[in-house]
Amino acid sequence: MNTAQRLQQLRKEKGLSQEELAERLGVSRQAVSKWESGQSVPDVEKIVAVSELFGVTTDWLLKGVEPAPEKKPEGRRLAGRILFAASPALMAAGLLLAVAGDWEGSSFVSCAGLIVQVAGAALYFIGRTLTGEKGPFWAAWLDVACVTFLPVRFVMRRSIFLTLMAGFVPFEVGKILHSLLYWPVYLVVLAVSFFLLKKRR
Repeated sequence: MNTAQRLQQLRKEKGLSQEELAERLGVSRQAVSKWESGQSVPDVEKIVAVSELFGVTTDWLLKGVEPAPEKKPEGRRLAGRILFAASPALMAAGLLLAVAGDWEGSSFVSCAGLIVQVAGAALYFIGRTLTGEKGPFWAAWLDVACVTFLPVRFVMRRSIFLTLMAGFVPFEVGKILHSLLYWPVYLVVLAVSFFLLKKRR
């Protein structure tokens, strides 16, 4: 395909007539007709105008050379992968801190755990920015698994059903009941997040 054919192809893809293209470029219809028939070649100024109008490079218009895809520097790609791997690890560490703080009744430790989890989530999104790609599925899903653990636990603790049951059963039995109900609900949350993340990829 030569320049004349590429010009004609672009014009037709844009849905323009020769007259409309000529008007946009400030030339006569006959000039456009000669370009497309190969009788003459647009000057440099018009080549640039055509490339800007159709959103193509002058190299492609003149030589048919496609622009090389932009490559992310390998260093940034490697850094992004490291961040993807570090994100779930930091999220898990934050979760353990938060659970330990909750177990010991230390709001300071629990808050520290939540801050670590936020940092873990930030690593994932920084990794996406560096690589220009979606993070690996396993990293995203592990992050979701860590970040939903405490909210589900909190909701289950504060559920109306368990609150009502607390007045009718001994404390230890209530704890066992909470554990029995919590894990199925949490596993359902994990399963739903798994399929939603898979579907979006």
